[in-house]
Amino acid sequence: MNDPRRLSFAFAVFGLWLVVTVFGGRVIYGTGVSLLDLVRHSVALNILAAAAVAVGACLVFGWRDVAAGPPRPATLHLLWFPLLYLALLLGVAVLMGLPSRQTLVFIGLNTLLVGISEELMFRGILFRALVARLPVWPAIGATTALFGSVHILNGFGTGDWGSAIVQACAAALSGVALMAIMLRTGSILVAMAYHAAWDFSTFAVAAAVSSANSAAVPAPSWASVALPVLFVLPNALYGLYLLRRVRREPGSTA
Repeated sequence: MNDPRRLSFAFAVFGLWLVVTVFGGRVIYGTGVSLLDLVRHSVALNILAAAAVAVGACLVFGWRDVAAGPPRPATLHLLWFPLLYLALLLGVAVLMGLPSRQTLVFIGLNTLLVGISEELMFRGILFRALVARLPVWPAIGATTALFGSVHILNGFGTGDWGSAIVQACAAALSGVALMAIMLRTGSILVAMAYHAAWDFSTFAVAAAVSSANSAAVPAPSWASVALPVLFVLPNALYGLYLLRRVRREPGSTA
């Protein structure tokens, strides 16, 4: 696991993953397709392929230190706040009116693939390669910055660069919470599950909004920028609280 070439290999895999995720989607689906439309009608092939790239890289290179095991005993209670927040988001989706069962199935499948793909790529492959060369906090910062900035590239598919920048800021904040979940529980599987559930709830709300009366008064422009960031901020702050005890190496809270 101390192979000096690991960081180079990890970034090579990241480059391939990025091409498959972003530009593969553009080739398959073209431009101007919203993220909601990408996930609610069928299994998104670019997301499926990206998940396969991440899983395949771990198998090929033997990266078994990505924490793909059960959580450490007596750590799941730390999820009380993220789960409470998730329940709130799910409640909003239910109150606004859930989409059809078929739509929910496709959203569920695609967000599960996103959770596997992004967690394994960032908090698995990249973070483990970075933390082998850097102290834990710079590795956390670099991983979180990469995770956020990658979401700007959604603009290549949607054509909406303003929304992509907002998504990047919100994703970086979410990345803090997901990193804390992974490090404190010792399991990337927990982070995958939470990531998938959060995205599922978010897209369920977005589907409800898209099917709402088109005559509704549009939100002011500042709200479309501020609200997504402010909404994930409490989770990020709680993530920082959990990370306060992380020292030297992943899993160490001494």
